[in-house]
Amino acid sequence: MKTTWMLAACGALLSLHAAAGQMCGKQRVADNVRTCPNGDIPMFVADEVKPYVPPPAIERAPQRQERAAAPADGAGLDYYFGVWRTRIPGAVWTSPSGYRGYDWLHVSAGVSAGDLIIRPNGTYVWASYGGKSGRWTRSDDPGYPIVLIDTVENRQWKVGIDPKHTGGRDIIVWDGNSFYYDGRK
Repeated sequence: MKTTWMLAACGALLSLHAAAGQMCGKQRVADNVRTCPNGDIPMFVADEVKPYVPPPAIERAPQRQERAAAPADGAGLDYYFGVWRTRIPGAVWTSPSGYRGYDWLHVSAGVSAGDLIIRPNGTYVWASYGGKSGRWTRSDDPGYPIVLIDTVENRQWKVGIDPKHTGGRDIIVWDGNSFYYDGRK
């Protein structure tokens, strides 16, 4: 409706199939022209917006991703060795707003936290916050059998399998208090 009115105000109704660019009536003019010969302002006409049509499907061989089975009792640590893509999951919470009967809604998007490499030789490298590296030790806790010794933040990060909290992710890296990451191979 607005587009028709604006084009009618310039004295011309343009076809929707016109090429993009500045137009004076039905005449295309250079992009640097500021006024039409009759004194009107040139109208910019954009290309028609067309919906995205995906390319035809290409037959591909099905990719089979095999994952190591998680240890049932935490006895074997082989499952934890390798490269894990870690992230901080998103969160939603409310807090009092100061207006009676209303709360503030806070929404925090998740963010990638970098790769965590746990090596069988007792060392790890984590690309989180500019990089951390150090040693890990075996824990007595069967739910979190590996503890990363973090000398940068002076924390001990517990590593374990916790599908209940990670939404299907493979591991959780938890400080034992309030901060945690999840990771997937």
